[in-house]
Amino acid sequence: MIYPKIAQTVTLLLLAASLLIGGCTTDMTPVEPQSPTVPPSPPKQTTGVQEYKVTYNYGDTGPVQLSANNLVLKVGQKLILQPAAGLTKNTRFTSGNGNFWGDVMQQEGEQSSTGQLVFVAKQAGKGKLQIIPNSTETDRATDLWVTVQ
Repeated sequence: MIYPKIAQTVTLLLLAASLLIGGCTTDMTPVEPQSPTVPPSPPKQTTGVQEYKVTYNYGDTGPVQLSANNLVLKVGQKLILQPAAGLTKNTRFTSGNGNFWGDVMQQEGEQSSTGQLVFVAKQAGKGKLQIIPNSTETDRATDLWVTVQ
């Protein structure tokens, strides 16, 4: 019976090879983890107010397209509405939900010559801003919903 001797030899060779490859340790005493000499720095706080930029676009047909909708902002954050590159048409904005766009979201300055509007979240509330292409095409208008927490 030669097979058991070959199997035994192969097993011993595999065991020896695993010890050589993996190494072995004679000291099995657990080691306490070392504390770092320099304490980790706290996470960096972002300074300034975060801005949300929403781009609007439309062609000769179809509804206004928004890059984002149903936004959730915190008091103090800004919302920037800007037309897509190349959009030179006259766009009208109307507000819904009472005084949301005036009391909750307050406009900073006037609409720029590029069509950009900037709003700042002043207090909690929810409302919509309707974006009307070519100032009169209400059937193609899109509502931008904003919640301020």
